[in-house]
Formats: sequence, C-alpha cells, structure tokens
Amino acid sequence: MKVNSKFNITMPNVAFAWGTQYHMTEGEFMLYAHLQFMRQGSQWNQTFTSVDMIIHYLGLGTKNKQRDKAKVIENLNSLVEKGYITIDCEGDMKKVYFTVKQVQEILSTNFVVEFEENGKNRKFMGFTKLSGEHYNLANNEGRALMTITYTNWRNNINYNVPKSEWVKVLGIAKSTLEDCFNDYKERFLNVFEGNHYQNEQGQIRQETNSHVIADKKKQPIKLEDKEKKVKAESFLDKLRSQVTDLTVMRDDNIFMQIFDKNTFIEFKGYKAWKETTCPFVKVNGQKKIDAMKASENKIAGEVADKLEREYQEYLLNQKQQREMIDKQIARYEDDMYVPEEFLSSYVKKEKPSIDITYYLED
Repeated sequence: MKVNSKFNITMPNVAFAWGTQYHMTEGEFMLYAHLQFMRQGSQWNQTFTSVDMIIHYLGLGTKNKQRDKAKVIENLNSLVEKGYITIDCEGDMKKVYFTVKQVQEILSTNFVVEFEENGKNRKFMGFTKLSGEHYNLANNEGRALMTITYTNWRNNINYNVPKSEWVKVLGIAKSTLEDCFNDYKERFLNVFEGNHYQNEQGQIRQETNSHVIADKKKQPIKLEDKEKKVKAESFLDKLRSQVTDLTVMRDDNIFMQIFDKNTFIEFKGYKAWKETTCPFVKVNGQKKIDAMKASENKIAGEVADKLEREYQEYLLNQKQQREMIDKQIARYEDDMYVPEEFLSSYVKKEKPSIDITYYLED
C-alpha cells in the first residue's frame, strides 16, 4: 500500500533497543507504522480498522487465511504488551472492527531505555520522523522500513552504524544482512565506505561506513556527483561539528585537506594539522598521513615525507628570523644606552597641595 508522500509519522526510537522488552520485530514495526498512517483525520492518535483491512493494505494475504489473521493478531497483542498501543475491541478481533490508540508517553524524551553492553552505554529515547515517501520505499517490508528509519535517526545525531549493530537492530545474521543491503542498495540505500587509516600497531583499518536514504528511481545512473554532495553534507559535516580549531573550522580549503580523503593535503593544511591544539583534528590528520605512508601508491608516501621536510625547514627559517630580530633589538638597545654620568640630576618639584574647600566655606 502506498501512502501520501507528504504525510509524516513519528516512530519511537526505543523500538530499536535490542535485547529489551521494547525491541520490535520487523512485522511489528511495519504494523505500527501502518496504523499511524491510517489514522482518521479527526483522530490524531487512533485508528479504526480490522484484521482483514490490515492484511489487505499490507499485502499479507496467503492461501492460509486463518494463519494470516492469527499472525496479525499476534503482532497487535505484542505491541500492546510492549506498551506501544492500546486496543478497544468488542467481540472476536478476527471478525469485528476495533480501535487502536497510540501510547504517546513512549515518544517522550523523558521515556528512556538504557543498558550497558561490552562496557558501552546504550541509550534509546525520543522519536524519529518518517515521511510517507520513505515509507513507500520500504514496499511493505518491515525490515526495509526499520533500516530506513534507523538510518535517518542515526544520521540526525551524526552516528555511523557498524555492521555489528545492524544485525542486532534488525535481528538477523550477518550473512542475511549482506543480502538485504545488496537489495536495498538497488532501491534506496546509498553506502559510502569509511576512510582507511593505519592504527598504532601499523595495521590498516577502515572507519565505519555511512548510509544515506534516497529513492534510486529518481537518481541518475551515475552517482559520482551525488555521492560527493552527500558526503559533504553528511560525513564531512559530522566531522566539522567536532572541530574546535577555528582556523580549520572556518577555512574550507584547510578542512578538506585534513579530513577529505579525496583532497590532496598541501603545506597550508599540513602546517595547520601540525600546530593545532584540537585533539580531533590532530587524530584525523594523523590518520590521513598514516594512510598516505601505507598506500601502495609510492608518490603518496613521498608527498607525506616532503611535507614534513618542508615543515621542518619552515620551523628552522622561523627560528633564524627570530634570532635575527633578537639581535637587532639587542643592538638597538645598546645604541640607546646612556651612561649614568650623563643623566640629569634634576628632580621635578611637587606642587603643594591646597585644600580649595577651605577657602570656599567662608
């Protein structure tokens, strides 16, 4: 079922909290979104529907109608148990119409699901807006809709999702994830590979991939220009928000030289990296230099070495200039020296202080 692309709904972020009672299955997630899009205009938080209508609109019908209905009812009851909805129904739910109400408290920023995993604190709260356009991209597939919504949420907070987290959010095996993402790449998912860098042990590692949702049918076949634009607006902007060095932050040329893997680093950018006091700039600049030295392209390594030589020459030149200036200042001070015997013995006399108010009182 397609919905009006201009409509928007809100999906609770706690639905992604794997390992907790609030984590939704793909079927529950799709059903929950569908019920919101089916809300009647005058009823902002409730939907009047039936099991048969849900099966029809979500395309869940098979030859076994009883099993289809049982599955829908199972998902409805599960959403009730997890606290997402309430149901007002008189009679057998398989046969009658009923009202589903959305529980608003679970969308509040005060409603937080938090747990610790491998020493890392995980926090889920609030909601993510889901447009009708993105809902339609999922084509009634709960797993696809979860991927779209989770991608949008994490992009909103500048967070790239690793594969190890995707399998938990979607509740699938890593091999299944690869198959799904290959399909999604053809339909709506742009995946941008993270930069490669060399760690402290000299091993080559890759940063987490970033993901962006877009309707591939509306895009040209060649996505080179689109990819560059998306990277600039997503990945690089995320990095810029963590920079505290004003020189790097405000100078796009320097920023790109340090953070963009496709931009050649020149002396200006190299100098800014060497002299920055921002830890984030320092770490990412080091990653780029390490990657250049570890590259199979020997020229990249030679450029890195050349930049360091130029910087050391610059420091030496600066030192020599300072020494020359210091000598000139010392010579000037010697020329201006006046022996004590030529200093005047004149001492300025102080004027006597007179209390004017004394004379004004008479």
